[in-house]
Amino acid sequence: MDEARRLKLVSTKNMLILTIPIFIELLLQIVVGYSDQIMMSSYPDAVNGITNANVVINTIINAFAIFSSAAIILISQYRGAKDYDRMRRVYSATFWFNLVTSLSLTILVVTCSRFYLRWLQTPESALNDAILYSMIAGGSLVFQIMATTMSSFLKANNLMKESMITNVIMNIINIVGNIVLIRVFAEIGEPIIGVAISSSASRLIGFIILLIIYIKKIGVKLSFRDFLRFKSTVKMLIRVGAPSGGESLSYQASQIIIQLVVNSIVIYNASNVGIGNVKTYASMFAMVTYLFTNAVAQAMQVVIGELLGAGKTSDVDRVVKKTIVISVITSEIIALTFFLTSDYIFRIFQVTDPELLKIAKAVMGVEIALELGRAFNVVYVRALQTSGDVLFPTILSIIFCWIVAVGGSFLFGYPKALNLGLMGVWIAMAIDECMRAVIFVFRWRGGKWKKFNLAQQQ
Repeated sequence: MDEARRLKLVSTKNMLILTIPIFIELLLQIVVGYSDQIMMSSYPDAVNGITNANVVINTIINAFAIFSSAAIILISQYRGAKDYDRMRRVYSATFWFNLVTSLSLTILVVTCSRFYLRWLQTPESALNDAILYSMIAGGSLVFQIMATTMSSFLKANNLMKESMITNVIMNIINIVGNIVLIRVFAEIGEPIIGVAISSSASRLIGFIILLIIYIKKIGVKLSFRDFLRFKSTVKMLIRVGAPSGGESLSYQASQIIIQLVVNSIVIYNASNVGIGNVKTYASMFAMVTYLFTNAVAQAMQVVIGELLGAGKTSDVDRVVKKTIVISVITSEIIALTFFLTSDYIFRIFQVTDPELLKIAKAVMGVEIALELGRAFNVVYVRALQTSGDVLFPTILSIIFCWIVAVGGSFLFGYPKALNLGLMGVWIAMAIDECMRAVIFVFRWRGGKWKKFNLAQQQ
C-alpha cells in the first residue's frame, strides 16, 4: 500500500465522506421500516399488529445482513492484500448463499405466521392485522435480504452514493404506495393490506435497481457454478459471518422474548395497546439515536479492512479510537435531545395520554445510558469482526443478551416480578449494553485482534 493511499484511508475527511451516504441510507431504511406504523398511527391495533409481525421479520433480515457485512470485510481485506481472484469469488458466494437460504426462510415465515404470532401473545384485537401483514410483507423478505446483499457489494467498492439514491427511490415508492393503498383497502376495512403491499413492492423494486447498478458499475459475474465450485470461499464467508449472524440472530430472538414481556405488560394493563405502541415509537427513536454510530462503524469496516489486509495494525487502532469518540458524542447528543423533547415527539404519533407520556419520558431517560454503552459496542464489535476476532464478541453478546437483557426484562418489567413495566425492560437492556462495553474496551486494548489476518487464511 502506497503512502498516499494510507493517508487517505486514515483521514477523518475520508471517513466522513464514506459515512454520510451510509447514514442517509440507514435513515431511509428506518423510514421504510417504520413508515407503515407511522402512517397507520390512527389505527392503534394495526400499529401493534405490525410491531409484532416485524419482530420476526426483522430478526431474519438482521441475521442475514451480517453475511452481507462479512462480504464487505472479505472484499476489502482481499483488496488490501491485492488478492483479486479470491475477492471476485466472494460476490458469487454471498449472492447465491443469501438467495437460497432467504427464499427458504421467506416460505417458512408466510406459512407459520399464525403460529408464531399467537405464541408471542399478540393482543387479540391486533392479531388479524398482524397475520395479514406478516403473510404479505413477510413474503417480500427475500427481496429485502437480496437488496441488502447488493448494497453491501456497492459499499465494498465505495459506491455508497448509489446505494443511498436507491433507498430514496424505495422510500418514495413506499410512502406514495401507503398514501394510495391505505385509502383503497380502508374501504373494505383492511388498511393493513395496503401498507403490506406497498412495503413489498418497494423492496422488490429496490432489489432490481441495485442489481442493475451492480451489473453496470462492478460487473463481476454472479456465477452459480463458482458458488458450487469454490467451496473454500463459501466456508470463509460462513466462518466470518456465521458467528456474527448467530449473535444477531440471538439478539433478535431475545427481542422476540422481550416483546413477549411487553405484550404481558399490555395485557396486565387491561390490554392497553398504547403501552405497546410506546415501545414501538421508543424503539424507533432508539434506532435513530445509534444510526450515525452504525453508519460510521460500517464506513470504518471498509477502511480498516483494507488497512488490515495491508498489515497496517497501528493505523487500524487509530481509526477505531477516532470512530469511538465520534460515535459516543453523536449518540449522547441525540439521546439527550429525544429525552428533553419526548412529550412533544410522542404526541406526533397520537400518544396523548398523560400516563403513557410519563412512561415514554422515563424510557427515553434510560435510553441515554443505553446509547452510551451501545456506541462502544457497535464500534468495537464491528472492529473485532473485521479483524477476524469474531468468536469472542459473539459468545459474550449471546451470554449477556440472554442473562442480562432478557433475564433483566423479566425481573424488572414482568407484571409478576418487580413490575416496573416498560421502564424496567429498558433498564435491563441498558445494563446489558454498558456491561459489555467495558469488557470490549479491555478486549481491544489487549491487542489479540492483531494476530488475525483473514486475507492470509484459506
